[in-house]
Amino acid sequence: MGEYEEKALAALEADDAEGADAEAREERSVRTFLAGLAIGALVGAGVALLFAPQSGPDTRRAVSRRAKHLAREARDRYDDAKDKLRRARREKESEDATDD
Repeated sequence: MGEYEEKALAALEADDAEGADAEAREERSVRTFLAGLAIGALVGAGVALLFAPQSGPDTRRAVSRRAKHLAREARDRYDDAKDKLRRARREKESEDATDD
């Protein structure tokens, strides 16, 4: 390999290393942003609970009701997704059976 080719290869390797460093920095900045967003949401929720115009027991009851509602909703969505997956699997099996 000639001198020109060696220099070109070295330049390409340097560009690859710089690109990887830039990607790593970008990934770290995205993680930092998301962590800050999550911490800010938690702090905001805590402050909202502290300054809520309801009494402690009323706030706990409201939070409990909301948590139960979210759990029911999550269960319903899980069941819907499970049903869709079963239906899709049955359709795929019936298509495979008719292809044979």
